[in-house]
Amino acid sequence: MREIFYTIAITLGAFIFAACRPQPEAPGLLVEAQRLVESNPDSAMRLIDSIFYPEKSLRHEHYMHFLVTQVQAKYKTRRSIHEDTLIFLARDHFSARNKDSHTTTLAWFYSGCVHRERQEYEKATEHYLAAGDYAAEAGDYALQGLVQYNLGDLFAVQDLYTKALERYKAAARFYNAYPEKEAYSLSAVGRMFLLDKNPDSAFFYFQKGLNSAKSTNDGILQSLLAQNIGVAYQQTGQFTEAEGYFLQSYQYNPDKKDQTRYYLNFATLYSQMERPDSAAFYTGKLKDSIDSTDNNYLKASAYRFLAEWEKARGHDNDAFAYQDKRINSLNRIMDDRKNQSVYEIEQKYNYEQQQNHYNQRFIRFQQLLMMLMGVLLVVAIAFLFLFWRMLGEKAANLRIQENVNTLRKTTRDLLSSGKESETALEEALHWKLDVLKKTVRLKYRMSEKEQKTHQPLIDRLDKILFAKSIKTPGLDIRQTVEHLNPGIRLFIRQHCPTLSETEYNVCLLSYAGLSVQEVAFALNQSEHTVYKARTNLNKKIGVDFCSVLRKACLTFNLTR
Repeated sequence: MREIFYTIAITLGAFIFAACRPQPEAPGLLVEAQRLVESNPDSAMRLIDSIFYPEKSLRHEHYMHFLVTQVQAKYKTRRSIHEDTLIFLARDHFSARNKDSHTTTLAWFYSGCVHRERQEYEKATEHYLAAGDYAAEAGDYALQGLVQYNLGDLFAVQDLYTKALERYKAAARFYNAYPEKEAYSLSAVGRMFLLDKNPDSAFFYFQKGLNSAKSTNDGILQSLLAQNIGVAYQQTGQFTEAEGYFLQSYQYNPDKKDQTRYYLNFATLYSQMERPDSAAFYTGKLKDSIDSTDNNYLKASAYRFLAEWEKARGHDNDAFAYQDKRINSLNRIMDDRKNQSVYEIEQKYNYEQQQNHYNQRFIRFQQLLMMLMGVLLVVAIAFLFLFWRMLGEKAANLRIQENVNTLRKTTRDLLSSGKESETALEEALHWKLDVLKKTVRLKYRMSEKEQKTHQPLIDRLDKILFAKSIKTPGLDIRQTVEHLNPGIRLFIRQHCPTLSETEYNVCLLSYAGLSVQEVAFALNQSEHTVYKARTNLNKKIGVDFCSVLRKACLTFNLTR
């Protein structure tokens, strides 16, 4: 029975657990997303989007990690996190426990990113600073560099270039062991000097960032930083230096397939340097390659340059055509943003649909569970009833077995002491018969005066000797004779079935040795009635019927 109940409980628990988790694979998807979010945030975002009901599919602790990873993936894939305020729950959860300073840092940092996107800069600053404290507690330089870099971005947005400069420098120090991130931080320092009208320091840090990027052997990073330096020189009117860095950027780029950006940079630069032949050359290259790129932002910039180029040369139709293409590129950019918004709305709709589907399924599960619990309850009651019956039968069998054992023991005892018991019983019956006869004789021989005098004593004696249910002492004597001679009654009934009750009583009392007068007194009959009965007995049983009865009883005892 115990195994049956355990099986039912385990089955029911597993059934409830499976039904309460609409997406069993959700924990595994979350772990994989956390593993990829730094190196491949796009893949991590797809995994996050595939978890359609995290509140129910994940345990509370995992759900808090999900909220952090979701905002982290969105932020790294440049999606809007304006509405992702649920991360504040994760922030409070991890702050209250703070078992993992790394995770607590991420919760505070991305909570700050949400505030920053909502333009709540004061709250964003507070969250970034708190994230920095937790990162320092964790001893994670990469996290400290991330916090400091974003503090710099936050101050730069507010045109606080001096504060931003301090944070970018701090980020570069923390990123000393991470050349790629150090290069971005140093470039950001140079950008702040450039905005603060300090070009010498700006280009010093630009070059330092480029040198740091060179140690990574990352051609794309080096090309990007060289291009940024070239653009900075171009904006300050140092066209020769800009040309040199644009050429470096082109040399560093490992992918020579899409060169549209370089053609645009050189065409723009040579136009500003008033080198028409070079400008025309690269403009022609730009016209030939512009349609092959998929970058709508680059296309919009290129079409704008081409429209101005053709307008400056009086080619109005071509200028209008390029302007139309520019507008189309801008429209595609807007469409991409709308598509992203539609995608997020669709994700939200699918999420709600999945929620509704799960809720409906859970309601059906509850109904099924109630039915199952009802069936299990009936089965349990039936098992309990059968179990109770089994226990009752087992107890009864044990009692029967005990009784059988007792009877067997008693039988053995009786068999071992049978003869002694029979002898003792026979002696007791003879003693009783003798006492009864003497009592009858004593009372018969007493005068009426003596009987009156001793009546209380006689009554007490009668209570002791004679049975209450027997009216006359003669009947008690008759029963004692029957007990001493078990076969006498059967013999009389078989040989003399016509004996009356009075004749039968007279027969047994006479057989016991009482005289006619004593028999009449014991049976409360007249002596005449006793004489008449004895005469009939001699006729029916035989002359001297007492001798006949003694022989019959002796024969019965021998055969027994």
